[in-house]
Amino acid sequence: MAKIKLNEVPEEGRNYSYNRQTGELNEDLKDLIGSNEYQTEFFLKPLNHKDFSLRGHVVTATQEICSLCGETFNFKTKAQLNEIIIPGADNNKILEKQSRANHVSETSESEISVSEYKNDVLEIGELIHEAIALSVPFNPKPEQKEDGSCTICDKVAEFGQFGYDENMGIIEKQNPFNVLKDFKIKNQKSN
Repeated sequence: MAKIKLNEVPEEGRNYSYNRQTGELNEDLKDLIGSNEYQTEFFLKPLNHKDFSLRGHVVTATQEICSLCGETFNFKTKAQLNEIIIPGADNNKILEKQSRANHVSETSESEISVSEYKNDVLEIGELIHEAIALSVPFNPKPEQKEDGSCTICDKVAEFGQFGYDENMGIIEKQNPFNVLKDFKIKNQKSN
């Protein structure tokens, strides 16, 4: 994992820029983006002696499966980074008490989220990986041409309610006690 030593960040802050050629995040991101290019730029600045502000973005393409046709394609994405970096909790009891309800997926681009670091080291590879993963929609689709057809398979994307073409017919609701009407009770005499 790519890491930044926070005690080496100057008081005025520092700009960081990573891409495929610089290679710092290549291993951290390969499961998401494969061999696609990426460009991430951010500014990291101390807020006080233990908290930091990180603002920037990452632009790349992830390898996705089209939710319409099932073909693999490169989904272009841009993830905003707007983080407050705080020291992590040392033991599980403290961590449970400090668990946060504000996950990155719940924030808009202008809102700030919180990430933690340990031992004055920020695992920037993990933070960038998470930001990219959360920027991909639940049902990714490739770009469409002007006529509404898919740029991958040339099929026209149909919008609206999903339904079946075949008529399944009307099923009559049956009374479950109808089965009992055919039973006959045999009267047995006891001796």
